[in-house]
Amino acid sequence: MKIFIALIMAAMLLTSCARQPVNKGVSFSSASTGLLKNNLAPFPIYLTDKMESREALEKKYSDDLFLVHTGHVLKPNLDKAANEKNLSSLSEQGFNLVNLTLEDFVIADSQGINFEQFVDVPFINSSVIDLNIDNLATARNISSNVVVDGIAFIGLSDAKIDKKLTKEKYIINDYVLAILKVKKAALNENDPETLRSFIIIHNLGNKINDVMIRLPPSFINSLAD
Repeated sequence: MKIFIALIMAAMLLTSCARQPVNKGVSFSSASTGLLKNNLAPFPIYLTDKMESREALEKKYSDDLFLVHTGHVLKPNLDKAANEKNLSSLSEQGFNLVNLTLEDFVIADSQGINFEQFVDVPFINSSVIDLNIDNLATARNISSNVVVDGIAFIGLSDAKIDKKLTKEKYIINDYVLAILKVKKAALNENDPETLRSFIIIHNLGNKINDVMIRLPPSFINSLAD
């Protein structure tokens, strides 16, 4: 099935290229962890949902590794002190970017955790909506997109949440709408000529394929693996 989907998307991409050049397209990985292969990125990108050792990863891959936590940093079975310790560890471990999930926001709200206290940690959120403001949940260190050396990152959240938690304050925006809106915002906020590509950071697993099929073909410039 995965091969079949890949063939469909490849056909879509070729058709789009025949009509017009693909410009500032979106890349993604069907896997939520591991090394993301993308020829447009000037640095290797490593995705993980764990507190991995940057030193060990640099020895294995490269010292300019871009280390990304895909989400679920906060744990429902931990208290506030333990969860705040995990947030502090993100900076100590040298993470370059942290994708916040719906569950992260719900836990932070219920435990009174303020993401802005962790100023050394760059967070991203492109899909979780705060119903109090009817917009993306943001803060000084939570951005809807992050641009590094011409690569613009978009961070999507899964819908997983511990059954003991309530999510009345937050919902997840439609993924396709979220990608389109955030990509437009990034192009407006930056010089379009300096942007090489958009890369989606996610923890959706193979469900990301359904999202990419719904996007306009011209938005897809490569399939990362």
